[in-house]
Amino acid sequence: MTEPDAPPPTSSRTGRTGVAERVLIAAVVLGVVVAGWLARWTADDAFINYRVVENLLAGNGPVFTAPVRTEVATSPAWLLLLTGAEALLPGNSVAWASVVLGIAGTATGVLFAMLGARRLFGTAGRPVVPFGAVVLLALPPFADFTTSGLETGMSFAWLGVSFWGLARELRREPARAGRPVWLYVLIGLGPLVRPDFALIAGLLLLWLTVVAPGAWWRRLLGLVAAGALPLAYQLFRMGYYGLLIPNTAVAKESGRPLWGRGTDYLLDLVVPYALYVPAVLAVAVVALLRPPLPRREWSLVAVVVAAVVVHTLYVVRVGGDFMHARLLLPSLFLVLCPVAAVPLPRMPGARNSLAAVALVATATWALVAATSFRTDYEIRDTASGLADERAHYVQRAGVPHPVTLEDHGRAGVLAYSARVEELHERGADVIVGQVAEARPGTRVEVIAPSDGGVVFAVGNAGFYGVAAGLDLVVIDVLGLADPVNSHLEAGPPLRAGHEKRYADWYLLARYGADDLAVQRQEGQPAPERVAAARAALSCGEVAELISATSDPLTWNRFWNNVRGSAHRTSLRIPLDPFEAERTFC
Repeated sequence: MTEPDAPPPTSSRTGRTGVAERVLIAAVVLGVVVAGWLARWTADDAFINYRVVENLLAGNGPVFTAPVRTEVATSPAWLLLLTGAEALLPGNSVAWASVVLGIAGTATGVLFAMLGARRLFGTAGRPVVPFGAVVLLALPPFADFTTSGLETGMSFAWLGVSFWGLARELRREPARAGRPVWLYVLIGLGPLVRPDFALIAGLLLLWLTVVAPGAWWRRLLGLVAAGALPLAYQLFRMGYYGLLIPNTAVAKESGRPLWGRGTDYLLDLVVPYALYVPAVLAVAVVALLRPPLPRREWSLVAVVVAAVVVHTLYVVRVGGDFMHARLLLPSLFLVLCPVAAVPLPRMPGARNSLAAVALVATATWALVAATSFRTDYEIRDTASGLADERAHYVQRAGVPHPVTLEDHGRAGVLAYSARVEELHERGADVIVGQVAEARPGTRVEVIAPSDGGVVFAVGNAGFYGVAAGLDLVVIDVLGLADPVNSHLEAGPPLRAGHEKRYADWYLLARYGADDLAVQRQEGQPAPERVAAARAALSCGEVAELISATSDPLTWNRFWNNVRGSAHRTSLRIPLDPFEAERTFC
């Protein structure tokens, strides 16, 4: 029986080339696994997910600090996978589980991208060689974000398997009307992998619905199946968190157009690695080989390219990210899926000879890119805030592969958090802050007296959130995990994702002792500002926002959250507390 992903063998030579083809594909997958393992690490943002996992398993729900309900996990699917891994594996193993799952997801995505391209080019009757897969493997940021503890590996898996499924259905004989349901469901999961993948999933589902055989009602049922889980989760998000989008998107002002910063972010990926070279070579290879694909197959290539353009434009519009290349890697991965593997040219012939030259040139570029091409900044570009995040955390931790909290804790995270916990155990009523560079002997920085218990205000919400434990109230001063700070008006564009720092008067108004709004204290904002901020937080829409995220979750509260989610998402609080008081009171 012939393997479904390979063209039917016509000779013993085809059988031998089939073996060579499989060896090449296996070698690339192995290369992905090895490269990912050699670059293994985790980021502070990953530990934000780990704290949510701990809260879930402790019965507190998918929150950062109970009982406040904020959605800090960008990928619900990744959070679910990590929670399952932590529940099943012994000990506190979520950090290592995220590394292994990231490598497995990336390898799966690359494998299925190559199988999908081989399926697409199956009628060429020629063995295929990895092309786009080698381009990916040559890029340092691709290896870096194979792990990191974030959902990027899952993103690659979703993209690769979705592309393979679409190519497989095009080649299925006979075509089956209204099928396969699993493919509709898989593509529909895109927004749960990452919210911005709704753009990609929407275009792929539209294309699948148009080209699928059978009656329209069968295709529409496929769309219903695709949308069931994302719509169910969206209803949960609106009722549980009270917003239309994750709190992280509100904090980062994802609706604000920042085309200039986004263009710089795009160029920061394209220019250092000369990506225009493999782009031109990919077009040349396809044009020279002219694989005899029917119109429907070419339409799949066209919709993949369209999805890449739309997603890239979205990333550019929101201003990109502070992590070098991270948000653009899914677009790069997807655009290379149709050429992840390409047929070998037949010899002789001028056209095929040029195609062979293009393949050799691509291999040469890949070698140079993997060994020599790097950004023009070693760790961080001070002008733009862009950073090689892996290099940053390696330098900070002082170890080549910082994965666990203990690895990262060599800079004093664990020791500092332990001192904060000691204050909590002694029943202190203080707001304490994270210092810039904690050392094992660093004393705890007390900001002000609190209105009850210890409140830990941190910038590295992941590391300190996990190190401090679930009993402490941990406040993210950048707003990712705080429902008030995330809704403050954004100032001028600065480093992406780091533009909303908790203003002192709002922090003290929300968590500080009563007398901070009455008596002037050294080093604290004027009590009038604290009093105005406290008044604003207790009035109108802001008070309702706090209630939506803090009140006990009854059915009435859930449906009120659903009804007000759109307005709540667009709510912004003036940074000036006096203006905020006038606006809401």
